[in-house]
Amino acid sequence: MQLSAQEFILLRDLIRDICGIALKEDKQYLILQRLEPLAKTHKCSSFSELYQLLKAESLNTALREKLVEAITTNETSFFRDIHPYETLRSYVLPHLVKHHIMRRTAGKIPVNAKIKIWSAASSTGQEPYSIAMTIAEFIASGSASGFTNNDFRILGTDISNEVLSKAIAGSYNQVEISRGISPELRQKYFIESKGNWIVSPKLKEMVEFKPINLVKPFGAIGIFDMIVCRNVLIYFDDKTKAKILETFYDMLHENGILLLGAMENTYCLTDKFKSFHAGKTILYEKRHQH
Repeated sequence: MQLSAQEFILLRDLIRDICGIALKEDKQYLILQRLEPLAKTHKCSSFSELYQLLKAESLNTALREKLVEAITTNETSFFRDIHPYETLRSYVLPHLVKHHIMRRTAGKIPVNAKIKIWSAASSTGQEPYSIAMTIAEFIASGSASGFTNNDFRILGTDISNEVLSKAIAGSYNQVEISRGISPELRQKYFIESKGNWIVSPKLKEMVEFKPINLVKPFGAIGIFDMIVCRNVLIYFDDKTKAKILETFYDMLHENGILLLGAMENTYCLTDKFKSFHAGKTILYEKRHQH
């Protein structure tokens, strides 16, 4: 199938309207590569036909969801880039526990309130489960006296229902489990079943999953102690990035932490966060409100 310049513009603008992803001029190959199978499945002989089908699809969102799934990259692995997890254990978790105790003591939060971490764009679940394992190891080491796994809640969200259903199932094949998981962690936190590895119940109960589109209003999902949004903002234009960061700010507790991907930052988008290095990781702390 050929993709004309006009078809590229129509599809690019539609993708931006549906999920906020801003594709640059040099991304024609991406639309060609990712959407041609979709066009063929729906018996479209051209990209114009696929566009017309998608335009008419606003009443029935199944095809639009397939479009989003085709265009969003779900590259993920357990403990991806490792250093953010080392920083989570050595710096962030002690920081979150300390401020949680201070808020509780000051009566700003209920006694039974949990420390809440949000993994935005959690794909097939490796990131939130890696966060859960890091917390479980942190608790087991005695680093947070009086706290148990039950004092933490992790929310994983993604725009794609397909990847969310895999995340909820928590079942990973041999290739997926071998990317980032040591034999010790595998034995501790997974159960082998018919050649796959299933996340153990004690880890699963720390994590819940929901569909969220970061381009639509999402502030109602709650207030968090930490937001992890890695390698997501790179797909949006500056206006959308700024809007998302402003909402993140509103959704964080005072002294809450934002973690972005290595290629992302808040510069020229918002001045509401204070950035600093913790180990090899750059973190963004919610500045005090005056």
